[in-house]
Amino acid sequence: MKGRIVLLGLVFVLFAGSFVFSGGRGEQVDVNTITLGYNPFLSDSFTDAPPPIDVIREVLAERYPEITLEYLTMPQDLLDSLVIWMTSQDTTVDIFGMDTPWVTQFGSAGWAVPLNDRMPDLDTRIATAGLETFAYDGDWLAVPFWGSVTGLYYRTDLLEEYGFSSPESVTEMVEIIETIRADRPELAGLLWPGERGESLNMFYATLLHAFGGQYTDANGNYLFDSPESVRAVQFMRDTIVNEWSPRAVQNWERLESRQRFVAGEAIFSWDNHDIIVFLDNPERSEVAGNWDLIPFPAEPEGRSVAITGGFAFAMNPFSAKLENATRVLEVISSEEVQRGFALAWGPVQQYIGLYDDPVVQEYNPNSEKLGPLVDVALNRPPSRNYGELSALMQEELNAAITGTRSVEAALANMQRRASALR
Repeated sequence: MKGRIVLLGLVFVLFAGSFVFSGGRGEQVDVNTITLGYNPFLSDSFTDAPPPIDVIREVLAERYPEITLEYLTMPQDLLDSLVIWMTSQDTTVDIFGMDTPWVTQFGSAGWAVPLNDRMPDLDTRIATAGLETFAYDGDWLAVPFWGSVTGLYYRTDLLEEYGFSSPESVTEMVEIIETIRADRPELAGLLWPGERGESLNMFYATLLHAFGGQYTDANGNYLFDSPESVRAVQFMRDTIVNEWSPRAVQNWERLESRQRFVAGEAIFSWDNHDIIVFLDNPERSEVAGNWDLIPFPAEPEGRSVAITGGFAFAMNPFSAKLENATRVLEVISSEEVQRGFALAWGPVQQYIGLYDDPVVQEYNPNSEKLGPLVDVALNRPPSRNYGELSALMQEELNAAITGTRSVEAALANMQRRASALR
């Protein structure tokens, strides 16, 4: 009888070794099952390469076969869910996707585990710029896996035909649009997404700096109602009123905008960098060989910027599985997984030396065009409540471009409401 008790005890110890008790509630937690929360794109590939989630699981199985990775697909607007979970110290996910502008909010609230001590050699794999993008008060909060920058696409054949080089100012871009459209009215001048969404905020940020504005003053106070900001939003409205842009842009998402440039229906288009990988493919693009990409031009008093974005994976500080979650992040920061993102999704990854790989170069044509954009990359407005800031900006900017409110009134509202968040 005594031998049976000892044997049963040994079995219990071996079984319990994979579990912990969570939060004093007596709940058993399987520490070998790590849940990763992100939007559905992780299971997508835009090439013939495997989707990133498959690559992550394959490398994880090789290095840590005892760990199982569960992928929780979340809405594309996953910030709202994460804020609710973090506020309630929820443990639904152990690892989650963090967007670039959320860093201040999550860092100040303590909603992401600092990685400096847990992954001290991370900077030997991931570029400093990538780590700093997702750092708060010197703490690395996440492992980058995909980034983006915006720029101005233009039709090289059309500009050459009408005797123009690429525009060096907003004024020059308008001159090119008016000249070509006088002869080719079926072409849109400038495409951009004006629907209430994050892309609208990013286009506004591009124009704000192009006209000499900035997000805040030296004391951190927002400057959304500055004269430069009024000029920027008035320009957005003018593109519609003056028919430089189709009226429908005020309702377009980024996809609807980019489809028309790819179809050869426009002279210029403000967009993300990621379509460069297929624009020269004649099976997918009507502008193959007849396009280029530059930083959005600025007026003499302004500066050209490329609004940056991108995602990284962070750890939930309320998880009871941080040791194994760290191991999953180590796998995500590996060359094999970062390479998998580059092959399936295209640039930009921050893994050091990744773009020296001939296969990565083959899957990422025209990636050399990104250098000038990265050099002028700028983040979106900082905020400890970015979700609320983003939503109110979208509302007021869309009201201005649709004429629901005057530009001045919309920006006065934006200034007042944003200032109340700080």
